[in-house]
Amino acid sequence: MDAALRPILRGVFPVPVTRPTILCVDDYETSLAGWCLYLQNEGYSVTTARTAQEGLERFAVTPVDLVLLDYLMPESNGDDVAATMKRIKPDVRILMFSGVPHVPENAMQHVDAFLQKGQSPTVVLDKIRELLQSFRKVA
Repeated sequence: MDAALRPILRGVFPVPVTRPTILCVDDYETSLAGWCLYLQNEGYSVTTARTAQEGLERFAVTPVDLVLLDYLMPESNGDDVAATMKRIKPDVRILMFSGVPHVPENAMQHVDAFLQKGQSPTVVLDKIRELLQSFRKVA
């Protein structure tokens, strides 16, 4: 393309802005819906899953920048899910969430950060931004 036309065409055909995509995996529907709405209002594209299996399926076929993952789920714990996700897409950031204050040390091997549920939304949002920023520096 002629360099002289680029500024003109840029105004006619704006460059699409891609929003980071977050996959939220939580068996507690109220929490899942709340985070989905909050993150969408903050400008993120959000995909949700209510089970570990559904989360893994969506993760495998959807471009994802970050996973917000519940640790305690009925059929599987977040540690197993995170380990599988990191084998599929090792560069995707995983933020584990739990209602318990601490998770076993081995659960932290496959996640990039941990927050206890009940934190202020701004604390969670700051951690998400930090993880996404660290991803961009690596990429």
